[in-house]
Amino acid sequence: MKTCPVCGLVYEPTEGDTWAFTIIGDRIPVAVGILVVYFELGSRLGPVALVAVIAVLCAALVWTAPNRWGVGVALLYLQRTWWPDPLDTIPRQDRQEGQDGRT
Repeated sequence: MKTCPVCGLVYEPTEGDTWAFTIIGDRIPVAVGILVVYFELGSRLGPVALVAVIAVLCAALVWTAPNRWGVGVALLYLQRTWWPDPLDTIPRQDRQEGQDGRT
């Protein structure tokens, strides 16, 4: 399991916890691409413009993938702090202060 070297937070305690956030983050840009093709946005300017719009959307999907996955991990952390599971061990602030030697 991957953990934060500073506070000991386990990024994904159970395999697949970020699955929902990743799927939602991936499906929204794909849905925009489907809408562009379905409604033929850009086709008024010709097929070259339609292909260009799809190419830009595909490039944006690939380029922003790490950021979207990071947002998925961040949303999982918020979910874990707002609706805590008794079995989940999230590092507490007082434990971090004790590790640093500062009070």
